[in-house]
Amino acid sequence: MTAMYKIEGVPHIDTSVEYVGTTRLRKLNAANLRAVNKTLVVQENDTPLAVLLKYEKFLTMQNKLEVALRTVELLSKKGGFQTVVEAVRDAAGGGNSIPLS
Repeated sequence: MTAMYKIEGVPHIDTSVEYVGTTRLRKLNAANLRAVNKTLVVQENDTPLAVLLKYEKFLTMQNKLEVALRTVELLSKKGGFQTVVEAVRDAAGGGNSIPLS
């Protein structure tokens, strides 16, 4: 999956999003939902009301959010940034790591 980052002042077009009216939402049943590959933004009178996405995509988003929150928590602790730097150096072979063999 490609990481997408928004840069201020640069328009972002997400081709996996489709804007639909509430009428289309009423027509969705289990078979239709399985076939939907896009994220649907349900709107009425051009006002977004809800977002509908695949459950797997929701779980992926939840996981990425949890990882980001853990990273922020680690980095906000005293000495956290230095701990990460040392771990990266160790992983790259530039630290005081102990060989497994």
